[in-house]
Amino acid sequence: MFMLRNARTRLFILALIWISYLTGSVNAAEITLAINEVMASNSTSIKDPQGHYEDWIEIHNFGSNPINIGGMYLTDNLSTPTKWRIPNNNPSITIISAGSYLLIWADNDTADTGLHANFKLDAAGEEVGLFDSDGVTLIDSVTFGEQTTDISYGRYPDASDNWLLFAFPSPIAENVSVFHGFVSGVEVSHERGFYDTPFSLSLASETDDAIIYYTLDGTEPYGSSGWVAGSLLYTAPVTIRGTTCLRAVATKPGFKPSDIITHTYIFPDDVIRQSPSGQSPGPDWPTGSVNGQIFDYGMDPDVVNDPRYSAQMRDALLAISSISLVTNLENLFDRSKGIYVNASREGRSWERPVSVELLNNDDRDGFQIDAGMRIRGGFSRTGNNPKHSFRLFFRSEYGQSRLKFPLFGDEGLDEFDNLDLRTAQNYAWSLASSNPGHKNTFIREVFCRDIQREMGQPYTRSRYYHLYINGQYWGLYQSQERSEASYAEDYFGGSKEDYDVIKADGYQTSYTDGSMDDWNALWRLCQDGFETDAAYYAVLGKNANGVDDPGLPVHVDLENLIDYMLGIFFTGNDDAPVTLGGNQANNFFCIRNRRLAAR
Repeated sequence: MFMLRNARTRLFILALIWISYLTGSVNAAEITLAINEVMASNSTSIKDPQGHYEDWIEIHNFGSNPINIGGMYLTDNLSTPTKWRIPNNNPSITIISAGSYLLIWADNDTADTGLHANFKLDAAGEEVGLFDSDGVTLIDSVTFGEQTTDISYGRYPDASDNWLLFAFPSPIAENVSVFHGFVSGVEVSHERGFYDTPFSLSLASETDDAIIYYTLDGTEPYGSSGWVAGSLLYTAPVTIRGTTCLRAVATKPGFKPSDIITHTYIFPDDVIRQSPSGQSPGPDWPTGSVNGQIFDYGMDPDVVNDPRYSAQMRDALLAISSISLVTNLENLFDRSKGIYVNASREGRSWERPVSVELLNNDDRDGFQIDAGMRIRGGFSRTGNNPKHSFRLFFRSEYGQSRLKFPLFGDEGLDEFDNLDLRTAQNYAWSLASSNPGHKNTFIREVFCRDIQREMGQPYTRSRYYHLYINGQYWGLYQSQERSEASYAEDYFGGSKEDYDVIKADGYQTSYTDGSMDDWNALWRLCQDGFETDAAYYAVLGKNANGVDDPGLPVHVDLENLIDYMLGIFFTGNDDAPVTLGGNQANNFFCIRNRRLAAR
């Protein structure tokens, strides 16, 4: 037995005991912590400190004393208990008071401020485990199946063994509101696609006593507040007589509604007669101009009725595949928030939800996926151009985190983060101010990409489509892979964090990924000129004698640049790196792997 005679020593020892107590014990039974709630697909519930909707895991201290979880481990693979160590250098964010909750973001962004695990949750289902600081002792775990966006999975009541789905997620709070279950999705009697004659459409759900609401104009029939005014209650089969965008949802009181389904039915004979005098397709479509944006609806009767073309119009609509975009019209045309009538706006805040359907013109399978949609392009975004291009983003908040479909057959990938839908813009009938003349071909872009392929160079793949917006024919479009870091990762290997992606748009050079540091270094070398062999070789990572120098970075793949410019010169493209007048550059992408280029 000994006595602590020094007060400072006694306080120090007591502090050590207290810290040890807060840090927990390797005896899991003594640690009153529980994984209380998880969300594996978050689009609206709560934002992380960086303002992003990310997956999250809630830890609940159901005991009567505070616990510091710093130094413990969190994992999404129970066979790898030490996958992510919770930081132990900041007790102010890792101590959970008695009866309180702590949120950990599962977003694989450990560099961000706050508690961010080095993994993401899989909405298809997985496991989560909390291990003590020894990296061996399991404190708590949960295994969950397929999850639905903005529906959390948690214990009810808190810290119990009873797991339920929560209609209203409660991060950092008591779990109180639950669904009794899910409503099965709506089943339809006729698949999306092309039709010649009217048919009777039946809707059904496997859930007993389910109530089905539907619309025929592309409007969502159900929202966060429930049934949407204007939606129709399904009581009997519906006759579909012409081009129609069906959207339907199955509901039941106390249950989670089914996902909204979207099926587009296109009648080619109906399409060629749409808006013959340019009138709006319906009462909810804009007339005149909105924010200076002009519109040009329907098929031109001078073409449709011309004896040279009239017999070919129907077959032309079926000669290639079609893409149907379906969304609430306000997402496009509302004066304050519609992206089509505010086409110059950019960024995530100008992204709107949309259903995307691929309707093939033969027996090949198509797809339907919910995605985010933005306007893309440069000068052509102006309101006096009635025709804009689109960019599609595939995110878990809309449903699937990636489009999983072989868009380009055996030619390219079968999974995509995003996709561009481009149309003839600067040099086209739709933008009179461009005075397109002979340049209105809509062939140059795809031709240049394809000759890159034939010369053995990297290229972006494309296909032509007819495009429909809520059943209205919108013209000829082409898909294109987006030349950015995710593209580079997929085709060139490594990690997308390895790549700088430089672009020129609107005669301004910027970057979409990485940084501009190496680009600026190349620019300075070019400004210095190439009056000597040494200056030229420096760009290629060679010494003054033209020999590779491991100490010099490689700035340019010369053969790639030559082949690229051959396509520009051959097609006479003056909206490119060499523009009319020769003193401005536009519309190019450059990709560089920092790790491989710096030898």
